[in-house]
Amino acid sequence: MRVFYASVRVLKLWSFVAVIALSMHLGGFPLLDPDEGRNAEVGREMALTNDYVMPRLDGLPYLDKPIVYFAAEAAAMEVLGPTETAARLPALLFTLATAAAAWWFARRLWGEAEAWLAFVAALASPLSVAFSRTVIFDSALSFFITVALMGFYLAVEEGHGAVVAWVAIGFGVITKGPVAIALPLLVAIPFAGRKIGRLFPIAGLALFAAVIAPWVWAISRAVPDFLNYVLVVETTQRLTTGALKRTGPPWYFIPYLLGGALPWSFVLLGQKLDRRDRSILYLLLWIAIPFLFFSISQSKRPQYILPLMPAVALLVARIWCDAKRGTRIAAAVLIVFGAACIAAPHFVHLRNEFAVGGFATAISFGICALLGGIVAFAFVKRRWVAFIALSLPIVAGPLCANPLMNGLGLRRSTKELMARIPPDVEVVGVEAFTGSMAFYLRRPIVVVTPDGEEFTSNYIIRHYSKFAGSPTLRRPSSLDALLADRATPRVYIVRARDVTLAGRGARLLAEGAHYDLYTMSEVTGNR
Repeated sequence: MRVFYASVRVLKLWSFVAVIALSMHLGGFPLLDPDEGRNAEVGREMALTNDYVMPRLDGLPYLDKPIVYFAAEAAAMEVLGPTETAARLPALLFTLATAAAAWWFARRLWGEAEAWLAFVAALASPLSVAFSRTVIFDSALSFFITVALMGFYLAVEEGHGAVVAWVAIGFGVITKGPVAIALPLLVAIPFAGRKIGRLFPIAGLALFAAVIAPWVWAISRAVPDFLNYVLVVETTQRLTTGALKRTGPPWYFIPYLLGGALPWSFVLLGQKLDRRDRSILYLLLWIAIPFLFFSISQSKRPQYILPLMPAVALLVARIWCDAKRGTRIAAAVLIVFGAACIAAPHFVHLRNEFAVGGFATAISFGICALLGGIVAFAFVKRRWVAFIALSLPIVAGPLCANPLMNGLGLRRSTKELMARIPPDVEVVGVEAFTGSMAFYLRRPIVVVTPDGEEFTSNYIIRHYSKFAGSPTLRRPSSLDALLADRATPRVYIVRARDVTLAGRGARLLAEGAHYDLYTMSEVTGNR
């Protein structure tokens, strides 16, 4: 034990390496549609208008999610400009803040060595790495839920902390809605037992209201049906029905938990946990209850279980010194997985645009996993060496994955295609629109659509009749007039291989993976 604690300096250095590695290539690949392009464009428009109350997508109200992440990326764009790095930076910072919270919690409960173990394990999980580099809300939500759950634990065990928990819940609500209330309480209430009153201090509830009230009041004044939409459509229907088409089987999250927390999930599976330890019991509830909650929900996405990653990291930190059997299991899994990645290029056939980057990613990651697994297995008794070895492939993940992400960008981003459009023409999407189009064009797009589904916004789709006829949303009947107006330079975006405009005299300007560009006037595309 003394030898392991003497290695805290090495863990501190490895923590620094993990932070640097996680930050690499943050803006090194294009925004991927639909989520990244859409969310980044909302942030870009917020920065452009300086309206930090009403999120907008292509000039239309976008109320599918609250304000916090949009405001964070808009603030980053105010400083860095509308870039991929600025759009992804808040996700990275919230991930680092979550790891810092795990460090603080472990240090308060157990000691400094456990704190640094928790910090690295919280960062070196595939799910955490993936969503620290994605323009999406879940890294922010995970941070606020993590702080809330830590606050509730301290409230039950020490009598204080619930006020901070309710402040965090408030920010979680204006990040992604009422789920930020449900998850912490579902975990804390059964743990509290007769001490349940400690979870609901008047000061905490008052501060919770103070956090959410200003924005809810402001947005409700602008959009009177906002609360009905959020509570009925975005929350109730999401959880209880398949109306939003995000369903999955009850076992949906099992592979995402095992793989998303690799290798730590296998460390825990190989270790007997002492449930008499109140901190371990709480962390097990932290994992089990949200896992069950989302498993029975009718809306399922891998990122929903991101708040479980800090609990996994804390559990690993708590039992690491004695987890030799679990270490061997995790090391064996990495060895097998690494060997499979290295062999994959010989057996897996990818699209041409994915092949080079995908195989480079598979081989480099496979080598790291194989090396990490072998070293961890060989040095299982030297606990700090084994820990660093197990975390190596995940820490190296961003560097290894960049070639693959650039390959994905060729098909799931319109960056290259938008670069072919001249700066001074009107752009019309004929049943064609993605957020990355507007983001890279830096201007609105007129979208001709019968239903608004191209916006991937439930709010815009449900209010299509209200917004149709606005400057950026037109009914299909308006297309004839647009095509007849040859005096205005326009570029039309259509779905790939759609020759409808060609049949009406339009000239093909450029082709992309999913969309093509046409023009009816003398427009020359950028090269």
